[in-house]
Amino acid sequence: MALFSDGPISDADDLQRYENGILNVAATEGIDLGAKIMLAQQDVANDLLLFLFKRSSLRDCLLAFRRAQGVKDVVVSEPLRQWHIHKTLALIYRDAYNNQLNDRYQGKWTEYERLAKVSAQTYFQLGVGLVTDPVPKACAPVLSTVAGTAAGGMFYVAVTWVNASGQEGAPSNLAQSGTSAGQQLVVTTGVPPPNVTSWNVYVGTSPDGLSLQNQSAAAMSSWTMTSGPNPGAPIPMGQLPTWFIVDHRVMERG
Repeated sequence: MALFSDGPISDADDLQRYENGILNVAATEGIDLGAKIMLAQQDVANDLLLFLFKRSSLRDCLLAFRRAQGVKDVVVSEPLRQWHIHKTLALIYRDAYNNQLNDRYQGKWTEYERLAKVSAQTYFQLGVGLVTDPVPKACAPVLSTVAGTAAGGMFYVAVTWVNASGQEGAPSNLAQSGTSAGQQLVVTTGVPPPNVTSWNVYVGTSPDGLSLQNQSAAAMSSWTMTSGPNPGAPIPMGQLPTWFIVDHRVMERG
């Protein structure tokens, strides 16, 4: 699963699944969907921090840790995504209403504000998932070629960063590159954070068919595809929570 700090936790497609006409509303009223998505995420982050602060306040060391960590160790779950979607839609319809003072928009604004409160309560009741050693989403890989014996083709590539415990973060955005016969694909990644010890490479001939290519995670400077892509493990979605915080209790993942 992705981490809260990996980027937007929902997008325009997610909003459309709740409101088919939301793109038309945004276009008609001159509303920047991307800006509202990020604003809603900041509002959600503030509520998350307040929740976590209250459960850290009994011990100064825990509170100091939480202030330094923020929400970087929070795992994005479907209840959290739903809360964010409802919050974003409420902000969009609030702006639309204030632009036109249209009662139809006001009704939508009120309804999504109510749904956001309900989904937030549900999320906190189910639990805030946290990881002990958060691994950020990897930077998109850089693709190049060297002379070799491989057949040509179009390849799609993503990488994941891995910590010392072998936990993989969320996969990077896809990169794609075409090679000619006699060329071999070379993959490099950006500078990882200090807790990342290695990385994995996933390659496919379609965006939906990526599989693991390196035999084991290693501190590689680069990776070269000599044949393939070869069959391997499917691309992961990111770290699973180490534990959940629910109200005043901590529930271990079993």
